[in-house]
Amino acid sequence: VVINAPTVVAAAGSLETPALLLRSGIGGPAVGKGLHMHPASLVPGIYDDPQEQWHGPGMAGAMDQFAEFNEGYGYLIEGVQHLPALFASIVPFTSGAQHKELCQKYRYRADFLILLKDRGTGSVTIDDSGQAVHWYPFDDQLDRDNFKHAIVTCIRMHEAAGAQQIFVAAQAMPPWQRGEDLEAFIEKVNEIPIGPGGTPVFCAHQMSSARLGSDPSTSVADPSGELHDTPGVWIGDSSGMPTCSGANPMLTVMALAHRTATNMIKAGDRVGVPA
Repeated sequence: VVINAPTVVAAAGSLETPALLLRSGIGGPAVGKGLHMHPASLVPGIYDDPQEQWHGPGMAGAMDQFAEFNEGYGYLIEGVQHLPALFASIVPFTSGAQHKELCQKYRYRADFLILLKDRGTGSVTIDDSGQAVHWYPFDDQLDRDNFKHAIVTCIRMHEAAGAQQIFVAAQAMPPWQRGEDLEAFIEKVNEIPIGPGGTPVFCAHQMSSARLGSDPSTSVADPSGELHDTPGVWIGDSSGMPTCSGANPMLTVMALAHRTATNMIKAGDRVGVPA
């Protein structure tokens, strides 16, 4: 089936929009470059009183004290909604009985989520069959330093709030228990390598892999959202963001899509294409 359309919107998300453009042979040299991921991790705490994070609005609070503390890059700490599968997958597992007992404390658990404003980037390419290949090495030293700083901040917040146990997202790391040396625990946490076998890195949001900009060598679309090299094709998702937002990009993506749609209507009026 061939559909001839004067206007096309690429909105397959930051992991697939570049692949769509690459398979189509359009977009220029910047397609798939500059992928941001908002690296994230979870730091759970167990309290005496029930926390029951499934009640009330999810993710209703955030701390931005360190949002731009390191060369304009930093992190947010957010109160996160209940994530039973994630909690169960990151806490230590020494036996079935031990893990069951720990998971039975779930209603007493509160989580802090760290969300990094990453300076480093990854990429999206395609393989020989045209399938998307995603690469994000997380090798920028500033990002890695901020990642560990954020985890330590969450540990200190839990301790100050009265947590009886504090976990980090590393299977091999036993939790801190109230009464133990907090600084010794933090020192051990800082020794855990980042990545497989150590502290896993989660991806919170994907952005910036088909960026808007004025230079076709570093961006895929012009500031209005239309591809530099293919008039009539527009970027309509988070891949068009010039860089990472440093916060949940949901409203930014909605605003960007609304702006791009408005620009599409204006462009259609100029060339006689009905809205």
